[in-house]
Amino acid sequence: MTTRPRAVILTSTFLRHQYQVNRACERLNVVGVWQERKAFQPLTYAETSQDEADIQRHFDARDASEAACFAADATLALAPGAVHRVIDPTGCNDPAEVAAMRALVPDVVLVFGTGLLKTDLIASFPGRILNLHLGLSPYYRGAGTNFWPLVNGEPEFVGATIHYLDEGLDSGPIVSHARGEIRPGDGPHDLGNRTIEAAVDVQIRAALALAQGPLPATPQVGGGRLYRRKDFSAAAVRQLYDNFAGGMIQNYLDHRTERDGRLALISLENRP
Repeated sequence: MTTRPRAVILTSTFLRHQYQVNRACERLNVVGVWQERKAFQPLTYAETSQDEADIQRHFDARDASEAACFAADATLALAPGAVHRVIDPTGCNDPAEVAAMRALVPDVVLVFGTGLLKTDLIASFPGRILNLHLGLSPYYRGAGTNFWPLVNGEPEFVGATIHYLDEGLDSGPIVSHARGEIRPGDGPHDLGNRTIEAAVDVQIRAALALAQGPLPATPQVGGGRLYRRKDFSAAAVRQLYDNFAGGMIQNYLDHRTERDGRLALISLENRP
């Protein structure tokens, strides 16, 4: 294929999602972007004023880190004529929105950060939807899948999974994993931002390859650890920061080979 593949992107509204769109615009013909507003309200999980302060501090730090890392992506770099829709949570499933997506006749559909996508949307683009799941499937699934490895003292499980979308929860066949570099002195948001950068690059390379023909994918085997939004708590936030203060990152780096050996990761290497 000599022309850039036509891509529709279903994503959300944070800077990390705008980073994904803008990087895709550099290499794909992005003909439509649907951004769902986020529905997660972490302060509703606070039980005391201290809980509220600790949760707020964590998310303020995340937002500041993303603002610094992805500052150049405050504005979307869409081509003239591209469809751009900002919609309510789960709005991508609305029949009118799905019809508008189909009308663009995309070669690939890239997903990152939306709510659960339903049957009609998925069936509209068979074999053409690549999801970017922040978390290493099948090891961590569900919500907060790069938060919980750090709560559990397992930074080696921070990463992302690019997989074909199906109707399960992050359960589709895996095209590739991605991980960012872990460095001495890192905090949680350093790891998160580098993971996003690595994962977006892999997703776009996978999209370029998929536009030329079906991509090999590995079915997910084993349930891993499943976390729901209701599992989130201020106590988990505090445990995460206690782990960093206690030397979790250096401990991992000192035993990197052994600890990485616990992972069976899939790579997109040698593809465009």
